[in-house]
Amino acid sequence: MLKNYFKIALRSLFKRRLFSLINILGLVLGLLTFLVLYAFVITEFSYNDFHANKDRIFRVVIEERNGTYETYLPPGYAGIITSNFSSVQSVERVAGYIGSGLVAIPDTDLAFKENEVGFVEGDFFQNFSFPIERGTADLSKPYSVVITEQLAEKYFGEADAIGKSISLSNQFGKADFTITGVLQPIPELSDLQSDIFLSIHTLERPEYRRDNGWADPNGLESGFVNLFLVAKEGEDVSELPGLLTDFVNQDPDSKVANVLLQPLDEIHLGSSIADPMPKVSSMGSVLVFLAMAVLILFIAFVNYVNLSSANLLTRIKEIRMRKVLGAYSWQLAQQFMVETFLLMGLALILALGLFNLLDPLFFEILGKPVWAGVLLEPITVFVICGILGFAALFSGLYVVFLSGQFEKKSKLKFIASEGQWGRKALVVFQFVISIGIIVCTLVIRDQLSFMQQQPLGMNLNQRVVVEGPEDFKGDRKGKMNAFKEKLSSQSFIQGTAGSNSLPGYSYNFSAGGITPLVPRPEDKDYSYSMFIIDNEFIPTFGIDVVAGRNFTFEEADANWNNLPKVMLNAKAARQLGFENPESAVGQSILWGKPYEVVGVIADYHHMSLREEISPMILLAAQASGYFTLIMDTQEMQGNLAQVQSIYQEIFPGNPFTYSFLDEIYGRQYQAEQQLSRAFSIAGALAILISCLGLFGLAAYSVQQRTKEIGIRKVLGASTQSLLNLISKDFLILVGIAMVFAFPLAWYAMQSWQADFPYRAGLSWMTFVWAGLGSMGIAMLTVGFQALKAAWSNPVESIRNE
Repeated sequence: MLKNYFKIALRSLFKRRLFSLINILGLVLGLLTFLVLYAFVITEFSYNDFHANKDRIFRVVIEERNGTYETYLPPGYAGIITSNFSSVQSVERVAGYIGSGLVAIPDTDLAFKENEVGFVEGDFFQNFSFPIERGTADLSKPYSVVITEQLAEKYFGEADAIGKSISLSNQFGKADFTITGVLQPIPELSDLQSDIFLSIHTLERPEYRRDNGWADPNGLESGFVNLFLVAKEGEDVSELPGLLTDFVNQDPDSKVANVLLQPLDEIHLGSSIADPMPKVSSMGSVLVFLAMAVLILFIAFVNYVNLSSANLLTRIKEIRMRKVLGAYSWQLAQQFMVETFLLMGLALILALGLFNLLDPLFFEILGKPVWAGVLLEPITVFVICGILGFAALFSGLYVVFLSGQFEKKSKLKFIASEGQWGRKALVVFQFVISIGIIVCTLVIRDQLSFMQQQPLGMNLNQRVVVEGPEDFKGDRKGKMNAFKEKLSSQSFIQGTAGSNSLPGYSYNFSAGGITPLVPRPEDKDYSYSMFIIDNEFIPTFGIDVVAGRNFTFEEADANWNNLPKVMLNAKAARQLGFENPESAVGQSILWGKPYEVVGVIADYHHMSLREEISPMILLAAQASGYFTLIMDTQEMQGNLAQVQSIYQEIFPGNPFTYSFLDEIYGRQYQAEQQLSRAFSIAGALAILISCLGLFGLAAYSVQQRTKEIGIRKVLGASTQSLLNLISKDFLILVGIAMVFAFPLAWYAMQSWQADFPYRAGLSWMTFVWAGLGSMGIAMLTVGFQALKAAWSNPVESIRNE
């Protein structure tokens, strides 16, 4: 019996090739989109799951009294927590990226600039399940290091790296580290990423830290580490956050409202959309992708149902003949279930093939890797089987329902009632989703364009950033000044500035406890972003000094550690209680000791417009982290080659690395660009799948009305009137869809934009363009079939009928 069902199903699919092709194409697109976005969503939810101790590891998060959350904490709290709370096995101090610098291989000429260098606890690899290729990965001793297999091959080739040394030059100076372990590639599904892991016990050595007192790994002043609490096995830590909060607040000057423990598997997405704690990615965005996946798959299935129900009307004779010959309704259902299963199975095979073939493209679109292995997970197999089973079952039951209607009504009455209204409702639903996605796409693009085009309060054009040297090999100040002077003598260089961070990257650090000379109660809740610059930074970036003056060369040369002078931005001046920028100049603020305010700059967007402008304090130094050059764009490659020659002459052994400042700043909008790309493609797919269904229904409508159209042409009907006859009903459905789609999209985008401090707002023109575009695409889709019918030979139409 099943064999006969398959034979009949294949004959039916080949007999109606156009409808079968439209159905398969729509289902392939829907299933492919669903599989990609579903795999992306499951990938996002799988971060950090590979750690064996994930249920016992928690990140310590501080909620401050002003409502902000902080994950960078003073490292000294690690020892205090371990000593005072018996349920805690250890507290892991992780200081990511602060060790970045120049790695040189002793007894060779090899040197490499490495940015992903961090300090971690001695037993870090005993608590976190990173795969160890060789060695013990023991970091309990100072000057020990663990590196990845990729770096081991780069540094030592095929030789065993265990026991060998690397020389690292960074902000702490130059030191040799002994390799105790080599790691397999760190899983992509890890939020803790690094290439080089240094022992944090190295920072305990004052001779290593030199003048960087803030980096004391037992200090309680500077917050520069993430603290990961490892609970003892079997211990209940549900009451521990309250105990930690009470313990910390024994200090009357504490700014802590709550100490929170964030489970390791929640630091990527959080526990829910409403989870206020800091996280790496956005659960809201992930759930949006999941919703798009389900909706586009649903559009494809609605297409199938619509076209299948229309096709049933051409098979009324077959259905009635089967019933006359004794077929039961459940046997009819089985036949159509087999046809559905066959069609969806073929579509699934094609979708899986395209998934594997286009995997690099998905990374380009989503901006993140998609874990293809998720398709082999039991839950994925269950979901796919559930989709196929539901589609087949629904199809069979739908046929049973319709076949019952055939017995009660004539074919013409059926066509005029249930059949059309059901299909029209489904078409409206399809276009509600499609138009809604198109509106959201346009709004996201408007917001992204608004943020990228807003005046920043500084000039990023023609600015080239050269990464500063790590190994000065001698007189640091002398070489810095020589480099700047030599660059200034080049005709293609209009300005050179030094800084220890960059707009678009970050600030150097944040600090609290800064007050006016007469402290106020609210000052303990305020913090300030600190930025280290030289005397050329402000003119090079075109930032306005609204009161006072810029730093001088002598002040930058003296260094802020030895010079009690600062500059403020306008927001910091207001937060410190000064009535206006002018009133701040010449006054002093307290930061452990008095610092004189020599100038106030205009507020500028140091970070993207996703963030409000921070109150900022500028510190003077001959900063060498980054050199920003204003360069003539003519003969750029030749000019860069000249800069490289000067750099390598003065800083030999340091790799020359450059980038363009506007590109650095633009990378901050990667999440919005990713969302815009995904919505654009989802919108295109949604409208394409909907139009495939519309095309099929228009073709079916023309097929059913072939005789009517022929008679109308014989009686003198014009092409325009026939176009209106066929297109009118479909365009009305698209118009009804707009009525529902616009309010839903407006509400969704209002909620989305609420997270931005600077918003583009919602323009009515966005909805007009979305409506006109959708109507135009629908008109082209239906109009093709309408013109085909209008231009056909009426004699042939009537004779064939």
